[in-house]
Amino acid sequence: MTAAGASQALVDAAAAMVGQRDVAGTLSRLLDDCAKATAADAIGMLVKDDQSRLEVLSATSHQVTELELYQLQQDIGPCIDASRDGIALSVKGAEEIVSRWGEVGQAIVAAGFQAVHAVPLRWHGQLIGAMNAFHADPATAGQAQQLTQAFADIATVVIVQSTDLTASQLDERIGIALAGRTVIEQAKGVLAHTTGVDMATAYQRLTERAAANGSTLTETAGEIIRQAQRRT
Repeated sequence: MTAAGASQALVDAAAAMVGQRDVAGTLSRLLDDCAKATAADAIGMLVKDDQSRLEVLSATSHQVTELELYQLQQDIGPCIDASRDGIALSVKGAEEIVSRWGEVGQAIVAAGFQAVHAVPLRWHGQLIGAMNAFHADPATAGQAQQLTQAFADIATVVIVQSTDLTASQLDERIGIALAGRTVIEQAKGVLAHTTGVDMATAYQRLTERAAANGSTLTETAGEIIRQAQRRT
């Protein structure tokens, strides 16, 4: 798929996400789009239930559903690893696949796949599952790791935000977002005043400080305002 095609797939996925009411249907389309965008031959997804047990949530084919179930039965496989460790992985070649996952690896190779790429599903730092893409051609597996993760992230939002919000709940969330923006604008003003720079430069310094501290933009802005208040 071309870069334009991949971009359109993400656009379609985002549009489906904000308008979706059928979670299973949205995820099914999302995985199909991901397969097309990343040149994967099949994709499967496992998620944790309320007892932290992994379950098959979606797959692009019955064959992949069986592979996902086999991973669960044997408690080993690419999706199992990614959901436990929270680290994306890519394994290419029949020998490497079998060496890493034994009988599950043999099943993957027997299904016609020569490479697999698995990415975690993470929400606010909590691992909720994983998604793996199977490739018949090893050359395609390493070319779209970031794009595969992007689709996995969208899938995570679809899963977590599947409940319709009431009008008041929506207003509340928008209010929280606007309040955060107000804090950022105030912090920009503080930095511009105290350091003698323009607002554009103040915003750049704010983002740089947030990155350096490993904190969010809103958290950093709040700390800048509190520091200024302590000095007055």
